[in-house]
Amino acid sequence: MMNKRVLAAAGFLTAAALTLAGCGDNGADRQAKQESAEQIKQEQTGQEETEQERAGLEETDSGETPEPAQPAVEEPPEPEPEPEPVQLKGTTVSILGDSISTFEGYQAEGCRIYFPQFGEVEDVKDTWWQQVTDDLELTLFANSSSAGATVTGDSTGTDDPQCGCNEFHTDALAGPDGACPDRIIVYLGANDLLETVPLGDNDGTRPVKEGEITAFSDAYTLLLDKLQKKYPSAQIYCCTLPHIGDWGTQTPFVELVNGLGLSAKDYGRTIAKIAKAKGIPVIDLYHCGIKIKNMHEVTSDGVHPTAAGMDCIADAVKEAVAR
Repeated sequence: MMNKRVLAAAGFLTAAALTLAGCGDNGADRQAKQESAEQIKQEQTGQEETEQERAGLEETDSGETPEPAQPAVEEPPEPEPEPEPVQLKGTTVSILGDSISTFEGYQAEGCRIYFPQFGEVEDVKDTWWQQVTDDLELTLFANSSSAGATVTGDSTGTDDPQCGCNEFHTDALAGPDGACPDRIIVYLGANDLLETVPLGDNDGTRPVKEGEITAFSDAYTLLLDKLQKKYPSAQIYCCTLPHIGDWGTQTPFVELVNGLGLSAKDYGRTIAKIAKAKGIPVIDLYHCGIKIKNMHEVTSDGVHPTAAGMDCIADAVKEAVAR
């Protein structure tokens, strides 16, 4: 019978032999095992990708996959409503001016008349203001225009037709029973230019006391203040001056420049500045078509329009009033 120690030693040797046999696999065997594992992994990954592709194809075929989002298209803004046309027919208008706006039988009592006794306008239908009232279907309330009138003078006068900013003229623009006209058109300043009235420096924001007014800008500011106070619901329009030619020139006209070196353009700029300060629309007559180069056709003397010149003024006024 074998000794127990011999048997134990034999068992140990057997286990060691087995362990050595396991650890003793060569490098080729290990590499083969690793490659086999990697191949299995790649096959599994390939199967997963194939399944995903198949799923994608099935979704596409079923039509369930949403189409790519289209870029958002901005809605165009809604157009602003067009302003309603000005209602002119049957509305009323009054005129405040000088000789250019006169015609016998149509002026306020006491005014001095120029047409048709003088100049080349023989029919009232040819005057600029009658064309405006006829073509726009307005009703004329009053025409307080007087030949030779300036804007400057004694603003308190009640019977002097030669000062445009006085009580005589500003009170004469009302209709029957003192009714307020819907519109007032002011066309003054040519005589201030011709009489070399200084412009002054009022921009329409400085109040002017009543009395003898000697600066054009002060008188024009006071005039507009009085009109806005007396006729609060009236729409007032202020006309600048057209070109004015050297008085009585028989040869081609040149621009009239007064003793202060001022022309119609200078007085017109002052009118526009003051009117804008008061929020009053300006009618540009400096570019209405009366020019130095056509002065012999559109005026009789460089100042007073012919029928053709009246057409130029009327067209500019109609365009402004009908806006």
